[in-house]
Amino acid sequence: MKLLISLFILALTIFCVHAQSCTMDYQCKTAPYGQCTGSLDDCPTTFGGVAIDEDNNLIYYAARCRNISDDTFNVVVKKIGTNGGVPTTVFSEFLAPGPGNIDKIFTVVNGVLYIDRAQRQPGSLLSSYNIQSSQKSSVSVGPGFFQRQLDVTNGASYTCQLEFGINNNYSIVRFSGIVGQTASSTGNKLYTIGSSQCGPVRRGTGSDIIFTVYSYTTASNAQTTSVTYTTTFYKGTVTGSATLPSPLFSVNGQVDDFDVDKSGNAIIYGTHDGLFKRVGASTTTLSNEPVTGVYIYNQKIFYNNGMTIRSTTLKGESTQNLIQQTTGQCTCRPNFSGSNCQTCKGQIQWNNGIPSCVPVNSAGVPETCLADYQCGNVPYTVCAGTCQCRTNFTGAHCTECDGGRSISFVDGLPYCR
Repeated sequence: MKLLISLFILALTIFCVHAQSCTMDYQCKTAPYGQCTGSLDDCPTTFGGVAIDEDNNLIYYAARCRNISDDTFNVVVKKIGTNGGVPTTVFSEFLAPGPGNIDKIFTVVNGVLYIDRAQRQPGSLLSSYNIQSSQKSSVSVGPGFFQRQLDVTNGASYTCQLEFGINNNYSIVRFSGIVGQTASSTGNKLYTIGSSQCGPVRRGTGSDIIFTVYSYTTASNAQTTSVTYTTTFYKGTVTGSATLPSPLFSVNGQVDDFDVDKSGNAIIYGTHDGLFKRVGASTTTLSNEPVTGVYIYNQKIFYNNGMTIRSTTLKGESTQNLIQQTTGQCTCRPNFSGSNCQTCKGQIQWNNGIPSCVPVNSAGVPETCLADYQCGNVPYTVCAGTCQCRTNFTGAHCTECDGGRSISFVDGLPYCR
């Protein structure tokens, strides 16, 4: 009877430890061998702007979300109502190295979500996602396009374009519609910027367009090199001009996004230092957190701060978190077990402070590896994602040279002669 009671208490203890409620990994008593699953910590960062479907009062944004099974990450496009709530997934993509990943979500037009994707060459690839049919498509190809803005009312789009050539100049370009923004089409060039990269472009009031230009200076000493960015705002027109208009104003830092409050003739812009409102010569700080996306809708400012989506009034009052915090449960990481989640029937491998329990074969060799020492019998084995014998070595322990050749060592490493 005492044994049964002891086993019951042990099982209850394990259940209570594992069933602990959480919103972040560090709140789990078993961390780092345990983790918080089913909470917002599964999607710890938001990025790539913010877009609003004004017909349906829905906000679209991108997040990096963790796959609990193997600790890899996906890029997930999510949506919530403009009044906030628990987000739902629109679609998900594996976060792969190299080009093609979502860079920025910037607008919704007639049920179609428009997305910029990163490329190896400067600029981004415009793609679309039909919300109703769940169909993805590429709208533009070729490098050199940055920071698009769609003018739905007038059926046009504006972009900063890099003209590849001898001078590699940047220009503000207007296209009729969206289709046709390819590397071979030049559109209607409105303003030539020169070698300084242009940033976001937005429609203003009437026939105005507001665009930005980045500049930077470097300062070096014996230890470090620092870079200081400046963003200058310009107000032009949809017809363009042979010369640049006079600057409206300049700000310290790189403006990642901005929008125009046409009713109050204000520019709301975001940098790594905060969210700001500019009216005439006056600048007001609305928030002191990094901002990567700005959208004005229904007399509110919606913005992305890299962790969540927030809204505030045009005066910066009554700021609200729109992504509702959800509670998860503490569980062991994959293949770990036990009351403290530290039992691994395999090999424990560490990467950036996070442990993984990797299964091993009958010889004790792990299925995957991160470093040579995890393969055992170093220096005869090497890690190349999986454990392998060093070149020209064979045998159960990788200690035999193929063809019966002899072994020599150079700088501590074995070679077959």
